[in-house]
Amino acid sequence: MDNWLLLLFAVLFLVLIPFAAKLLRLRIRFFRWLHWEWGAKLLEDHFRAWSWFMRVVFLAIAVVLLSVVWTQ
Repeated sequence: MDNWLLLLFAVLFLVLIPFAAKLLRLRIRFFRWLHWEWGAKLLEDHFRAWSWFMRVVFLAIAVVLLSVVWTQ
């Protein structure tokens, strides 16, 4: 895979970090659309923890991709 593509994905994940809460709300709405009330309720009850978890995951993916780009 080209380095510029990995760098693009890393930047994309870094840009998505501030939007983690909005993405989580979209996921809750999607679960309600599927009538998965238990999943939507679980995400709503622990909203802050899930949004921080998503931010950490996005940051970890970006760091791994950037380290791969810089070591090649």
